[in-house]
Amino acid sequence: MTAGRIGHDLNVAGLSKFYGEFAALDDVSLAVRRGEFLTLLGPSGSGKTTLLMSIAGFVQPDRGDILLDQQSIAHLPPEQRNFGMVFQGYALFPHMTVFDNVAFPLRVRKRPTAEIQDKVNAALDLVQLASRADRYPRQLSGGQQQRVALARAMVFTPHLLLLDEPLSALDKNLRGELQDELKRLHKRVGLTFIYVTHDQDEALSMSDRIAVMRDGKIVQHGAPSELYDRPATRFVADFLGRSNFLRGTVDAHVDGGFVLSHQGAKVSQAIGDGERPPLGKQVVVALRPEKIAITADGGRPDNLLRGVIAEWSYFGAQFRLVVDTLEFGAVAVVVPAWKHGEPPAAGQPVAIGWDAGAGTLVADN
Repeated sequence: MTAGRIGHDLNVAGLSKFYGEFAALDDVSLAVRRGEFLTLLGPSGSGKTTLLMSIAGFVQPDRGDILLDQQSIAHLPPEQRNFGMVFQGYALFPHMTVFDNVAFPLRVRKRPTAEIQDKVNAALDLVQLASRADRYPRQLSGGQQQRVALARAMVFTPHLLLLDEPLSALDKNLRGELQDELKRLHKRVGLTFIYVTHDQDEALSMSDRIAVMRDGKIVQHGAPSELYDRPATRFVADFLGRSNFLRGTVDAHVDGGFVLSHQGAKVSQAIGDGERPPLGKQVVVALRPEKIAITADGGRPDNLLRGVIAEWSYFGAQFRLVVDTLEFGAVAVVVPAWKHGEPPAAGQPVAIGWDAGAGTLVADN
């Protein structure tokens, strides 16, 4: 387990899985690059775990193919795919020590004793548990048990590491610590990671790339910043963080964008290199709350609305406000607490503003 890109390319091609008339996977195609940390993100029932289990070999798809380095593996049983697997519930053997749990995959493969000793020690060093080799799972914390599961999944140098919501059973602080550890571990060992989660923050903070799933399909995939800043659909914008959705009619075309009109308000929206929607078309713009500012008199943002603070919450570093506007109804706004001065108050009139490039045009689905 040395640094460097020792992972493998994986290609999923037209994968479908049906349970009766229900399509758990619906013609899914995805390329996973060597050494990449790819996250499958979606709500419950979106197909992400079915896709992972199909890659692992535990679910047999009805159509499509799975290729590892351009060779089909769809016909191979799980034990012949040489993939490491980490589950939410750890799946450690309670009657075995930490050392024996990690050694188990090597013993099944009938590796020499000296090799087992060396590889298990190296794996436990990697997850910082060498001092607990003689302990039993019941003597470890949840985070330590998860690190044992990681060591066991990597000890035999698998082609890929598949992780099915491995941190969801941990408390928030410990989950954050293990997220950081997993990122460092990925960079150090260079394996291809395919990670399943429904936690948006986890996906954004850990992944090289995210594939967002819904109803058995991948609806968008790309780098975390790309999906967050330029979601293709209302679903992606809403699932990957919080967004306001400004609905209106294309009133005019301007250089680099268009003007959206609704209830008497006119909002400028930059379109970048994209094609401007036709005049008169009903469109939806997604606008992140943190891209809106409370604007003092004299400020000159591209867009300005006036409203009243309906409610607010304090989160230490930021205030989260809901501002009632006449034109667009309730608008969520996130502002740094240190910039705001006095705490906000319900009923307080405010002006909110944002730049034309802050929002993004999304498909309304």
